[in-house]
Amino acid sequence: MKKYPVLACLVASLSLFFALWVGTATATEMPNDLDALTDVSVGKALFDINIAADFTDLAPAQGKLALYLSVIKQTYEGLQDQGVTPDIIVAFRGSAVALVTKTTTQDIKDLVAELSDLGVVFEACNVATSLFGIDNSTMLSEVNVVGNTFISAIGYGSNHKGYATIPIM
Repeated sequence: MKKYPVLACLVASLSLFFALWVGTATATEMPNDLDALTDVSVGKALFDINIAADFTDLAPAQGKLALYLSVIKQTYEGLQDQGVTPDIIVAFRGSAVALVTKTTTQDIKDLVAELSDLGVVFEACNVATSLFGIDNSTMLSEVNVVGNTFISAIGYGSNHKGYATIPIM
């Protein structure tokens, strides 16, 4: 390489670049959940949504719900990306039922529709809608009103069905 100092410099520069690039690529790899997902083919989760909603100003609770729905979508995609079939149910109880009516924000409507299109199931508690005076016919079309989401949680969390319950408050 003494005859070709420019070539030697170029080779050295490319070698350094490649070494740094490979090191950077390895250092910035996304974390995964492979340890937790070993031998799991279907990821069953019941997201138990009980976000406190102030009926005089739903905006803060709506913002919180939109954030959590985005995280649920990321969870769905993360399971898929790691070779696990997502099986997700989102159940609304307490005052959170007010956040999934037809008068909610467009962000929530869009996220519920997107998740529903992916196969995520949505439930709202009739006990809660009755307690808070919410007409069941005002719920978003993707949200199925069930008798009691406590009973849903018992059923889905049973050994027979095996859903992990993830509380969101």
